[in-house]
Amino acid sequence: MSIPPMPKYTCPVIDRLKGVIETAFKLADNIPNWVDGVEELRDYIEDIAHELSGEADALEEIREANSALRDCAVYWEEKASELEDTIANIQEGSGSV
Repeated sequence: MSIPPMPKYTCPVIDRLKGVIETAFKLADNIPNWVDGVEELRDYIEDIAHELSGEADALEEIREANSALRDCAVYWEEKASELEDTIANIQEGSGSV
């Protein structure tokens, strides 16, 4: 198995999503208790939908990075185990403990 590539940093994506979600909540919180009809309420809902539009793709980007990170972890765990075995074999061969 060749060394898997390290995934890119997802913190900026997470920070952006966090900001978008916070903005959507602020928009929702600013809806007055008494809205003048369905059209006005629809305008508020459209603002929230616009804010969240397309952000589901960012979650997929994070999922892919997490999957790549797991692949790296499996690879390096196997390499660490191989090194432990090599060290144990060297110590056995030299009489060291």
